[in-house]
Amino acid sequence: MIRQMGEPMKSKKELYPVSDTAALVMLWASEYYRTKPLTNAYLSGLDLSSGEKLLRCYDRICPWYPEVIVNRKYFISHTVKALTLADDAPVTIVNLGAGFSPLALEMAPLLSDTRHFIEIDLRGMSRKHQLYSELVPEQCGFISCIEADITEPGSLLDALEPRRSSEALARLIVVMEGLTYYIGRAEMEQMLDTISTLTQSQIIIFEHLKPCRLISNERRFIPYEIFSHVRDHIAYDRMTTYSRDEIPSMLSPAFSCRYYDMSDMERLRIGGTRYFPTAESGWLSCAVAERGALSKPL
Repeated sequence: MIRQMGEPMKSKKELYPVSDTAALVMLWASEYYRTKPLTNAYLSGLDLSSGEKLLRCYDRICPWYPEVIVNRKYFISHTVKALTLADDAPVTIVNLGAGFSPLALEMAPLLSDTRHFIEIDLRGMSRKHQLYSELVPEQCGFISCIEADITEPGSLLDALEPRRSSEALARLIVVMEGLTYYIGRAEMEQMLDTISTLTQSQIIIFEHLKPCRLISNERRFIPYEIFSHVRDHIAYDRMTTYSRDEIPSMLSPAFSCRYYDMSDMERLRIGGTRYFPTAESGWLSCAVAERGALSKPL
């Protein structure tokens, strides 16, 4: 059962309020989500008005910033689908720090008894699952939305405990989107160590900010001004960045990494480059780290 495009999920007074920074990302990505019936209907159930002030502020810095988020969303969705369909083996997809990103909804048609999706974040997960149940009632049984602190090893393991003994966890795809900026390096290494104990066959999609030195001079001001403001707005000490050489050092040598810059993501999405002609013109990158049998290049 799928609602038709544009059909509202709830009346205006029943919209679920989303925090300003989370709403900002959803507003940036709205062009991407509005093109699909399921995610369009999902978006209609959220109140994103809290993010409008931030959106206007950042529009003055970079009016085409939605391209960054749409490229990222498209790349991660495409990657997860390709990896899930790479073979018929049972698989569990875990979206860490999922927030209100409806990645599970995009994956819903592929989910089954042997393909499960787990979303984990500190809050809002029960409401998110309720929205899913209204949109994809037949598939929502394969989706778990769990409230847990992913930076605490015990909490993360407890969240995954129901699946740890199942066949579906024999193969694991872990998504870290928009997450690594806000977690310190020591906590991230601890999280990766915890994940590594779950199963031998796993893939980690590690999207991250790049250090300023790896961004072209003419573009460097964009992430600096936006993320400096975000950092101050949420009273955060600093954003964490990674170069491609630093990511393998946090993983066991058994992992093999492929890297994708924003130019690669844009090329995958539109078949060419418009805003990101070179790797240095973007400030986000994504490592796809695999342990076990390697999938084909994306």
